[in-house]
Amino acid sequence: MALMSFREPNQVKWVGMRPAHRGTQVIVRAGGLGAEFIVYTVPAGKTFYLCGLLVGFSTTAVATWGTVRVRNDLDVVQYALAGLLMDAVGQNIVAHSYWPPLEIPALWDVTVLSSAVTLECMVAINGWVE
Repeated sequence: MALMSFREPNQVKWVGMRPAHRGTQVIVRAGGLGAEFIVYTVPAGKTFYLCGLLVGFSTTAVATWGTVRVRNDLDVVQYALAGLLMDAVGQNIVAHSYWPPLEIPALWDVTVLSSAVTLECMVAINGWVE
């Protein structure tokens, strides 16, 4: 997506919260069942500013769990963004908004992990890179 064009170009006039970013918007989704899937990898030399997260869980078996995590460039988990243990067959949704946004460094991944082939996890994230 394009750079944000509606921001005030004169930074001296910026008051309060930063009125817009100077990067490129990112809106992606991914998911699956029974494994870990990369939702988004931050490009080299950039920082990803995560503003929103929506994850849907759907299971056909009990005692399954899913989680959305952030891994560093060595694929070591740094922290979890959301997770859910499904004690019953069905669906559930978890949504988070981050303001100020979470900063995720270059080459780090946002991933989703499904504990079983009976649990489908679908994730959508939005933010920007600059």
